[in-house]
Amino acid sequence: MKTRIITGIWAGAIFLALLYLGGLPFLAFMAILTLLGYTVLVRMRQWSGSRVPRILFGIGTLLPFVGIYEEAVDQTLPIGLSPIAWAMIILLIGLFWNVFSKNVFTFDDVAFLLLTAVYVGVGFASFAYIRLLEHGLTWSLLIILLIWFTDSGAYFVGKRFGKNKLWPSISPNKTIEGAVGGVLLAILLGVVFEGIEPTVGFGKVIVLAIIVAVVGQLGDLVQSAYKRHYGVKDSGTLLPGHGGILDRFDSMMIVFTVLVVLDIFA
Repeated sequence: MKTRIITGIWAGAIFLALLYLGGLPFLAFMAILTLLGYTVLVRMRQWSGSRVPRILFGIGTLLPFVGIYEEAVDQTLPIGLSPIAWAMIILLIGLFWNVFSKNVFTFDDVAFLLLTAVYVGVGFASFAYIRLLEHGLTWSLLIILLIWFTDSGAYFVGKRFGKNKLWPSISPNKTIEGAVGGVLLAILLGVVFEGIEPTVGFGKVIVLAIIVAVVGQLGDLVQSAYKRHYGVKDSGTLLPGHGGILDRFDSMMIVFTVLVVLDIFA
């Protein structure tokens, strides 16, 4: 418990400081987390194949950051092609590597690296994108608080009233009552936050709270599913007492991605 508290203090302080700074420092921070998250998932699968496709797709995780960086500095990077074109080139190299390796590097390996790169790269890039918007700090804090309150509500309501398992084959301790409690507490937090610091209006903040609470819990279940599949308890040991990077950002990655897709802050 002592280790968990100490880690929470220093890691939380660094994260909040960079979140407050925003701009290029936060963008760089998200890019670093992207590479760490990608590496963690590849190791989780106990990758033993060639390093070349693994490195190429690792580079591919950073492509979503190109447009965000260019917009932040109002300058085009001299990378020759668009990020989408480079992504297709990396994918094609992966497919060709499948042939040249005589199926040692398989189609399943290509699919895994592609999904990992998109899941991690788009997730952290979406977080950076929303933070760099005009009111990004306020919106980011609101989203993070909604996720934290959802987790807290789900835990305490589930512990007190939980009887019906939500998805026992993936996460045996989660309950339907806890999931509902998490949504309700998120709505309450959203309304209170809107009353103190007006952002998107009461109606929209309730919708936002529901989206964040539901998607956040699904994001947590996604991570529980692949950790169970690969037979690991935590995604890593970078944060003593808290697990790895993906353990701390699993919900955020999915939530920020969905909010960017929905363009809810337009």
